[in-house]
Amino acid sequence: TSSEHTDSSFLLANAQIVDFPIVYCNESFCKISGYNRAEVMQKSCRCGFMYGELTDKETVARLEYTLENQQQDQFEILLYKKNSK
Repeated sequence: TSSEHTDSSFLLANAQIVDFPIVYCNESFCKISGYNRAEVMQKSCRCGFMYGELTDKETVARLEYTLENQQQDQFEILLYKKNSK
């Protein structure tokens, strides 16, 4: 049911535009990331603004490759909350 996914955090991006800008993020994403919608909208879905010291560079490269080649993939990437290092 849809109530099972009420705590899911997500964002949507436009794959038809260069750099895949974020066009929507839900309230749960804002809550866990510390960013408000205005800060997230139109940024790249790569979420480079959330990378930190321990964000794996190989995983970032894999994300870049997946997006640029319009492929499907699944992986985990460490993203940092706003004002985290």
